[in-house]
Amino acid sequence: MKNEKTTKILIVGASGYIGSELFKAAKNKFHVNGTSSRYQKDLIRLNLKEAEHFSYELIASDSVVVITAAISAPDVCTNDYSSAFEINVLGTATLIANVLERGSRVIFFSSDAVYGECSEICDERSPPKPLGEYARMKHEIETRFESNSRFKSLRLSYVFSREDKFTKYLLKCANKKIEADIFHPFYRSVVYLQDVIEGVIALIENWDKHPQSILNFGGAETISRIKFAETFNQHTQLGMKFTVTEPSCEFFSSRPRSIAMSSPFFKILLGRLPLNLDEAMHIELPLHELQSNSKFENGKKQ
Repeated sequence: MKNEKTTKILIVGASGYIGSELFKAAKNKFHVNGTSSRYQKDLIRLNLKEAEHFSYELIASDSVVVITAAISAPDVCTNDYSSAFEINVLGTATLIANVLERGSRVIFFSSDAVYGECSEICDERSPPKPLGEYARMKHEIETRFESNSRFKSLRLSYVFSREDKFTKYLLKCANKKIEADIFHPFYRSVVYLQDVIEGVIALIENWDKHPQSILNFGGAETISRIKFAETFNQHTQLGMKFTVTEPSCEFFSSRPRSIAMSSPFFKILLGRLPLNLDEAMHIELPLHELQSNSKFENGKKQ
């Protein structure tokens, strides 16, 4: 697909963590609309629990629909299975089927958890062994639509940015001078948010050059939460202290301990290697800004 301003993009979940950044970035290249499950200015309302009632005539036949919305917390998918299944499988499948029927293309955000426990390097050729209800829901969508040439699934590892849940937790602990609790063992091929955004845009622009239905979006290295915290400390110099806790067996019943995911295709999409965590932190967490902010606690200079 050519990089033209006439290309129409619909981002499902445009108010979410990844969707909102993709929504902003895509506007520079495409005609973009977004959806949200809530009533929100400038976004179309789409509740995946009511996907059959969406006005699909709003989607042009030559559009690309990027589905970032989902119930993504593994524990919620396990503990509130029926509600999560209604959104992650039933509603999402209804949306995708209607979009494909209109002749449009779909980019579906999946998860590295589809590979299951994977301490050795796995790539797109590795057989899926989904662990946990969240992973099984993602894999069910992939299985339903992977034979359609207008469907592509992106298996994302943990997506790092200043606004990801774990980094926000570390920043909070560092600034409040409280000890962080780090789970170990817990390994992921952490990928930088801006690499994800760049990869999605490159895929939209070069759809036919990438015929595979599954693409892994992972970072340059597989790291533990301990290494993540140590890299955070080395880069930010905020002196954050942390303790290490081994999670319960119940925690690992819904998520793998290790997913060492790689891809020969992601670097082709980017035209370079994905950034490692230290490189991404250098961009995302400017040292001078962090040191300045750390002088303030509850609005008062220390």
